[in-house]
Amino acid sequence: MSQISVRGYERVHDYVDPGTAPAEERAAVAIFAGPPDDNAVARVSGPGLVVGAPATDPAFPDSEMIGYGSWHDCFVHVDRWKTSDPPMSYQLTTEHLTAFRAGRLSVLSIAVGCGGG
Repeated sequence: MSQISVRGYERVHDYVDPGTAPAEERAAVAIFAGPPDDNAVARVSGPGLVVGAPATDPAFPDSEMIGYGSWHDCFVHVDRWKTSDPPMSYQLTTEHLTAFRAGRLSVLSIAVGCGGG
């Protein structure tokens, strides 16, 4: 996961999804903050990473899936935060959160998991 980057964005937090899947199937997640960009998924890269537009967006209220793909036989989701008070906002600094709420900063959540994704 540390080999995945987003050009022009800063990695601000990493964590393992605390979901209910068995530990070996939980996704590793990285949070990136950077300039608003309608084509932010084009900034995402990593050796062997393949990401394209998702076939469908699962319509989560706090994020929009902008990319879906694979990396080393695992799934990759790229989500863009879209609400003014996202549930994971504690992962951002006060400055990042203020800029995000003002529309001057975009936040991407990139999850990599080898379960049912």
